Amino acid sequence: MEELKNVKIITTLDLRDIPPFERHDKILDLWNSLKVGEGIRIINDHEPRPLHYMFLAEYPEQFEWSYEKKGPKDWIFVITRISIDERDKAEKVKKLLRDLKSVEDLGKLKDEAKDILRSISPSELALIEQEMIHEGVSREEMKKLCDVHLEILREALESTEVEVEPGHPIHTMMEEHKMILGFLDRLKEVLESLDKAESFDEVREDVEFLIHISEHLVEADRHHKREEDVLFPAMKEHGVVEPPEIMKEEHDEMRPRKKELYETAKSWESFDYDEFRKKVKELAEYIIEELPKHIYKEDRILYPLAVQTIPEKLWDELKRKCDEIGYCCFTPQH
Repeated sequence: MEELKNVKIITTLDLRDIPPFERHDKILDLWNSLKVGEGIRIINDHEPRPLHYMFLAEYPEQFEWSYEKKGPKDWIFVITRISIDERDKAEKVKKLLRDLKSVEDLGKLKDEAKDILRSISPSELALIEQEMIHEGVSREEMKKLCDVHLEILREALESTEVEVEPGHPIHTMMEEHKMILGFLDRLKEVLESLDKAESFDEVREDVEFLIHISEHLVEADRHHKREEDVLFPAMKEHGVVEPPEIMKEEHDEMRPRKKELYETAKSWESFDYDEFRKKVKELAEYIIEELPKHIYKEDRILYPLAVQTIPEKLWDELKRKCDEIGYCCFTPQH
């Protein structure tokens, strides 16, 4: 083994001899085998900026990166592990989950959890969630942990951007999310009008608008179908299993409520006004509360994770499959 600046280099990986689609896995296999103080020397045929960005996102404060040569033909660099606390992190998260199940004062627990959860990226948490579910933890319990994590990281996640071009399946899905959130804003306005009124005569236009909004929310099932039949399977094929499963469960929980809201709105004439208002309020408030949280998790965690894990060369095929399924009546240009 070679020595470089007190770093024990366990191997040299020459990427020039490896097909491009195999390089990522080779690097990560070696990285995951490193102990603290060990490094891998990598020889590449172009500047490794995307790889560096990935390590900054996925392994913050766990590696050092140094160059031996910066082009123009060959780039030689060393990645050294300086921290290996993933197991400690996972065990702390598991303890946090047990406390979440038994401690009533969630506010206090959230304060205690900040140091743990702030050190874990969304993609790291997703992989820990996967491991915990395989160990028998229910997805319902994992949702509690995910919600706490989102709350703690909300400010940082606000700056998370998925950089994809218009026409990319993820870009289309995120644009649809913007439209859906707009429908929910209008749904809130309808609820306010229904609350203030005492009869259908006062809210005829609002009821018609409710039919229109709820129809679009049902139409969003085409959006969910593209996720469930195209995006989620592709993520699972590349090792991300549980986060898509959790999102699918949330789709299943939302779908019947959206449909019932639409059916109720269409058949308004068969209801007494107070009964109608009560039923619409119950269904709409659930959707207004839960659907934005679902969209937030997809925009800030699931979609970035998909772009990170699904190879770029596969997205054209995924786009073709999305085209076959079809789009929502409100989908912007795709």
